[in-house]
Amino acid sequence: MRYSVFIAMTCLASMFAGCRDVPVVDLPSNNGDTLKEHMINANRHIANSEALQIAEYAHRRGWEMTPLSGGTWLLEVKAGHGVKVEFDDTVSIRYRMEALNGTVLYAEKEETVLPGRLQPTRGLAVGLLALREGSRACVIVPSEQGYGVAGDGNAVKSRLVLVYDVEVLTVNKQKK
Repeated sequence: MRYSVFIAMTCLASMFAGCRDVPVVDLPSNNGDTLKEHMINANRHIANSEALQIAEYAHRRGWEMTPLSGGTWLLEVKAGHGVKVEFDDTVSIRYRMEALNGTVLYAEKEETVLPGRLQPTRGLAVGLLALREGSRACVIVPSEQGYGVAGDGNAVKSRLVLVYDVEVLTVNKQKK
């Protein structure tokens, strides 16, 4: 089963890698379309590279991860039995965050977040929306779905793929 997940992740990464073959047209530097095309190609290359890195990371650990939207990946380590996290719920979480290379960015942090508001990052919000109160999971977030080129102004530097070990402590439903 793990081998088939690795093959599936590799195929997905290869599919993205095929996008790199789009030719870059060199036009005079005053043409806005050229800059746009270069930026699209650069972003495509970064996304492909990160997808391959994530697939290799999961494979080395023998993890059978579930792909979520935006390139985020989820491995539920402990199933929660409480209420499901939904859009705009107030969710208390405890997490450890590291870069894909193993550098610890935050050893342990507790926060209250609103996943529907993409807090603290889009990728983590996507991961939380797949969990329940009491769940513990590994959520891998590509840089575009994390802190992007800006970083967080503290421990997270530019363009880091993030690995969250996150636990959903409480879920408070939004009032309707």
